[in-house]
Amino acid sequence: MNRIELSGKSQGKGRNGYFQLHSVELMNIPTDPDGQVLNIDFYPRRRMNCVGPARLLLNVEDATKLAQFLGEAVESRPPVAHIEHGVLVCECGHRGTPRLEESGYQVSHALVEIVGDTIIASGWDGSSRAVSEEGDAYWLMCDGCGKLHPLPPEMHIDWR
Repeated sequence: MNRIELSGKSQGKGRNGYFQLHSVELMNIPTDPDGQVLNIDFYPRRRMNCVGPARLLLNVEDATKLAQFLGEAVESRPPVAHIEHGVLVCECGHRGTPRLEESGYQVSHALVEIVGDTIIASGWDGSSRAVSEEGDAYWLMCDGCGKLHPLPPEMHIDWR
């Protein structure tokens, strides 16, 4: 198995921005005298005999560590936020209005309330140039334990 097709739901980030990951290809380098280097290329949907926008050159030891790291990361993913009657119910036992965090940004957003599958929030309006525009995901932070929970897929944010 030297190539796997991905779902297309994952993304990579290259120098030209984000791209959907559609396949990963592994190639052993025959010119490596020890046979210890693995080329791992990540490809978008369209590719024409090109190097992928993301490439890893790993020795076998590091590839093994990376595989173990990814396996552990998948197993320890935080649970999706559980919302009941407009409040976060955290596994630590705390119930209350969470904080709305955004990874990649250094700004705060005020969560006004949660109504059904909508978060009503206010915060940075995009007018300041002194703020990073590299936000990746929104999280609900438990005020009791500080744990970050990803938003449920059906939930959206209404900015006010």
